[in-house]
Amino acid sequence: MTFLHHYFHRPQQVLIRRLNFQIHLWIGIVLTLYMILIGLTGSILVFRPELERIFGLKPWQNIRAKEPVADLATVVENLKAAYPRLRIVSVDAPSEADATFVAVLEGRGRIKVASSATEGRILGELPRRRNWLNVVQELHESLLIHPGSQGRMWNGIGAALLLLLNATGLAIWWPGIRNWRRALKVDFERGWRRINFDLHVSVGFWTILIASFWAVSGIYFGWPRQVFQFVNSLSPVISARPPAVSVTPESTLADPDLRSLIARARALDPGTTPAGIAFPYGRRAPLAILLRRRNSPGYEYVDTVYFNPYNGEYVSTWRYGVNQSLGDWIVWSQVPLHFGTYWGLGVKIVWATAGLAIPLLAVTGLLMYWNRVLRRKWKKLAKSRVAPVAA
Repeated sequence: MTFLHHYFHRPQQVLIRRLNFQIHLWIGIVLTLYMILIGLTGSILVFRPELERIFGLKPWQNIRAKEPVADLATVVENLKAAYPRLRIVSVDAPSEADATFVAVLEGRGRIKVASSATEGRILGELPRRRNWLNVVQELHESLLIHPGSQGRMWNGIGAALLLLLNATGLAIWWPGIRNWRRALKVDFERGWRRINFDLHVSVGFWTILIASFWAVSGIYFGWPRQVFQFVNSLSPVISARPPAVSVTPESTLADPDLRSLIARARALDPGTTPAGIAFPYGRRAPLAILLRRRNSPGYEYVDTVYFNPYNGEYVSTWRYGVNQSLGDWIVWSQVPLHFGTYWGLGVKIVWATAGLAIPLLAVTGLLMYWNRVLRRKWKKLAKSRVAPVAA
């Protein structure tokens, strides 16, 4: 009989399946703690804005306005008056994630300042101390390894092993043509060992697509430059990367008329609303006006209009998320599809539930190894200890 015939009818007898099983088993054992950690923290972070409001971790988040009345220029004026010795780095307008304007100011250190959405008046500085959600985020993103880039690299290694775990799991999931339907569900009328087995097999099958994408995006966050170059070699990345925009420095930097620049930016990019301002970080850097195409917690639907800060001339527009190639779609999708926070509460619940499936698979897999191997060895060890005493 051919290999395919064996695989479809008696997959347990196929050598390559047994090899995949051993790879799957030992990678699963090695990744048990990592899977529990990454799944639990990811599921918590899906609801970060809600948790911040419930626990009061970010002040003024319960102040909700249908739309900001204050304009960005007013907010900047108030900030300059209140903090004349500090440099304004950026100002973000209210969004789904933040009920207030949030400005980053820099002096000897950096602070974040909140301003009211309706009036633009300064509410106060955001807390500098870490809260428990910050720890959860650092644990999920960098495993609490410092520096963060090093931690993200180790997280990328874990993600790569998780992807291999999914691939080998899919290879050994197939139970044969007669039994494949049984591998899609859990029979809760059986004993706990069988229920544990069914949970591992069925949950693994139904979540393998999203878990594999999370693994791919984890690799991307760990090695963004290398993954970007790889994707670009397959399909050119056009709009998913920021343009290289620079200006010719002049002797003096004029104080720009922000209201005029924002009005010009909206005229150049109609149908958008102001999302923020990023001030020049160097002598050759432009001033950036951020415009939101749709309300969202991140920047996946935000356009950036660049101006020369010395003379106010328009330089360029970057429309992030207006993807022009397959490479653009691949790079752009990593953040929104990884976090699952862009399409409402229903998607959040699905993402958080799927995230909890990862530690469930780790625990059920470990229990399967106990039931099939370790329990028998434990019994033999216990008998060998009792036998001399009985003699």
